[in-house]
Amino acid sequence: MSKITNFMKITKLEITILIDLVAITAFILVPGSFSHPLILFLLIFSGTLASMSASMFNNIYDMDIDTKMKRTRSRSSTLNPGTRGIIFSIAAAMIIVSFIVSSIFINLLTALFIFGGFLSYVFLYTIFLKRRTTWNIVIGGIAGGFPALAGWAALTNSVSFTSLFLAFLVFMWTPTHFWNLSINNVDDYKASQVPMLPAIVGIKKTEFWIVINTVILIFYSLIPLFVPSIKLGLPYIPIAIIMDIILLYYVLKPAFKSYDKKYFRKAFGFSNMYLMILLLVIIIYPFI
Repeated sequence: MSKITNFMKITKLEITILIDLVAITAFILVPGSFSHPLILFLLIFSGTLASMSASMFNNIYDMDIDTKMKRTRSRSSTLNPGTRGIIFSIAAAMIIVSFIVSSIFINLLTALFIFGGFLSYVFLYTIFLKRRTTWNIVIGGIAGGFPALAGWAALTNSVSFTSLFLAFLVFMWTPTHFWNLSINNVDDYKASQVPMLPAIVGIKKTEFWIVINTVILIFYSLIPLFVPSIKLGLPYIPIAIIMDIILLYYVLKPAFKSYDKKYFRKAFGFSNMYLMILLLVIIIYPFI
């Protein structure tokens, strides 16, 4: 059991769950989606394999720095020079199966969106951006938007304003979410020489950019109020307004509490709840 638990750590199950939730949300927004449970299953299956594969390749590439970080040091018990080859093979098999299943049994556009998410996380973020620039998580956040495009395309073989809105909602949410987490682990990033924003500009300036990004996110989240073609269900706007106000409270609070890291941890925790609740409101509405 412990081996399975350790293996799941390098697949970053929490990221996979979020990826699947985004894809499910976009899928359910397509009219008539409830009559296609098999396609939904195949979408989740393919997306899960691709997400886990991307995380495993991310960990393989970052083996040299993971041992320097308290948050990731335990991964070496599963992923190390002795197991790297087999982990690489499993990850490669996962992404191959994901692409074959999604392209043959769903459609090619969906497969390309799923594969695009994989490529953007492994190559754009992990290999190209992460160790080079403080913009790493900003630009690299594009990976989180692909599941929304895949979810919509699974039934329509197309892109819509609705799927694009969801994709960019996740993209805009990512810096607020991750910068709060990275402040809590700023010493790890300094030790591993990864240029996450707080490790380069300090906690106070990072708090400033968290607030700026959050304000932009809040305005963005309310776009469906003015664009009727983005159809997310009636409860979305009132719930979004409430969640926006609470999120702003959480991201502003550290500045009034001497930049204590525990308030950044709370902001990080609520940012998870923020996106999850918005997605669940969209998913649940058709069942009401």
